[in-house]
Amino acid sequence: MKKFINKFISARWQRKIATLQPCPLPKPLTLIKGGKVLVFSPHPDDETLGCGGTLALLRDNGCTVKVVFVTDGGGAGSLPEGSIAIRQQEAKAALTTLGVQDWLFLDEPDGSFRSHPQFERQALEIMQHFQADWLFLPSVLDYHRDHVAIGQTLFKLWQRYKTAERLFFYEIWSPVPATHVVDISSVIDLKRQAISHYRLPLEHCDYLSASIGLSAYRGLYLSENGHSKFAEAFVEAENTKCFDGIITTMLKMRICLEKGLFD
Repeated sequence: MKKFINKFISARWQRKIATLQPCPLPKPLTLIKGGKVLVFSPHPDDETLGCGGTLALLRDNGCTVKVVFVTDGGGAGSLPEGSIAIRQQEAKAALTTLGVQDWLFLDEPDGSFRSHPQFERQALEIMQHFQADWLFLPSVLDYHRDHVAIGQTLFKLWQRYKTAERLFFYEIWSPVPATHVVDISSVIDLKRQAISHYRLPLEHCDYLSASIGLSAYRGLYLSENGHSKFAEAFVEAENTKCFDGIITTMLKMRICLEKGLFD
């Protein structure tokens, strides 16, 4: 009986697979002009690593961009005394390079973020006061638990209160199942320069090469005639039960990875 069921399931999935498009590539994202863009960054540097090129292009389009740093950034490796102040200064320098002049530090604990009512009230107040057209959040499939917890909490607030017209998850430690890509080739040097301001994290890990390498990989979706390009990838969220199910599946995958269930 079990063999029959497995054979039936396999045949059913084969039929579903046969209906898929040969190569469903992410779509180029047409950037908003003159709009308001709100970005939540778990730590100082995530915003630049994940969507720094896109933010620079949005600023070139006349958009108002605000970045909210959720944690204080004090838990990234064996950091010296005064590292929180250093990372805040690095963040300001990086955002200034990208053309962003509006930022806010919430100073939640780095590495041990847990959502709580005060944070949710504060985040919702920021969203409702800023009235963004576009909202950028860290991916809930990411490998850092702060990124997962923050992305999930803010996504639920957006679902409930619809605080922005469109929401995009950006990638940092783990590639997302992208729905859209942005060609950042024209600002890739700005992104490099902005990342380089984060000297304290760069002493512990070569984020610069990793991030630019990910952008080069994502640029394959845009390459024509063999010319190399750079891109940033995003998943656009939908306020539907279907997308909520996708988020739940992504979280389950993240938990399975952590527990080693794929070994």
